[in-house]
Amino acid sequence: MRQITRKQISKCVLLFAVPLLMACAAQSVPDHYYLLSPSAPQIADPSVQSPVVGIGPVTIPSHLDRSTIVSRSSANRVVVNSGHRWAEPLDENINRVLMDNLDRTGKVSRLEAFPWTSRDGVEWQVVVDIDRFERQAEGNVILTARWKLIRFESGEIAHAAKYSKVSTPSDASIENTVMAMSTLLSDMSVEIANHLP
Repeated sequence: MRQITRKQISKCVLLFAVPLLMACAAQSVPDHYYLLSPSAPQIADPSVQSPVVGIGPVTIPSHLDRSTIVSRSSANRVVVNSGHRWAEPLDENINRVLMDNLDRTGKVSRLEAFPWTSRDGVEWQVVVDIDRFERQAEGNVILTARWKLIRFESGEIAHAAKYSKVSTPSDASIENTVMAMSTLLSDMSVEIANHLP
């Protein structure tokens, strides 16, 4: 009788221990961290007349405002890609990359990040509201955003536009997804730069 009981206890312990060990093994997989990168082509050096441009604010939807990279599995369903994280807040990364991309175009003499002070001499402000910026169910990455070019001193909107394009990553990996996102951000930066005086 004692032998049977010991066997049953051993089986129960084993049944509880196996999932626990598997959970510990799963937790030991390291997270991967990603950053968007500037990729706009270097067009020209800024001229003496090039303006001082302030970038920001940049807003993103709350479902993207998280450390984990998000994609879509359908129009109404998002997937949080555990183990794949942004190395810095996404809105800050977008702001910094926009600045780097605009700097490469040679259309600005100096850039300031929002918020700035009146002493910074900002002449033009670029405001960006992002609606969609993730990989879609079919595999394409989409960037949909509304941006405005504002004369900073007067507050007058000199130009407002909607940007909406897709980029196809070479495969479904998160790394290539992030590369495609960087490409779209670069393309939008060039579009904005083309409207600077």
